[in-house]
Amino acid sequence: MHIFLTGPKQVGKSTIIQKVIERLKMKDLCIGGFCTYQGISNDLDIYINYYDRGKPYTLENKVAYRTIEGATPLPHTFDSLGVKILSDTNVDIIVMDELGFLESSAELFKSKVLTLIDGIIPILGVIKEQYVPWLEQIKYHPKVETISVTQNNRDFLPELVLHKISTYLSVKI
Repeated sequence: MHIFLTGPKQVGKSTIIQKVIERLKMKDLCIGGFCTYQGISNDLDIYINYYDRGKPYTLENKVAYRTIEGATPLPHTFDSLGVKILSDTNVDIIVMDELGFLESSAELFKSKVLTLIDGIIPILGVIKEQYVPWLEQIKYHPKVETISVTQNNRDFLPELVLHKISTYLSVKI
């Protein structure tokens, strides 16, 4: 079972994942996967790193240059670092925060994501709301449950998601 959260920007999708992961870590579960994040201060660029290893702002971690006009993806970063991160499958749960249009040309990365979705390690992720062809394969995959996050439901979703995942993992939370 895989759960992907979707919803408008800044509604709290990543916050929900953080709350769930904090509780799972208390059960000594091994968390893998990645997070994407924006630069600090005037740095509008977007970066990727292991979910639990901080947020370095290096060229090796940069997945897109971003300006006011839009983003220029760097698919080679997804295909190298992103695939490397997702290749560590000696974990109890995989975080994918977040998947979107930037990965559209990163064929190795997309293939790795889809292979993991076919697998048995549970995934907790965020997926962009917008229509992107490769994301449709995830949203409508038989092993994926997509949950829309709104301002009205975001406060109780961490417990719901935690319950679903802990049931699948057979872990008492």
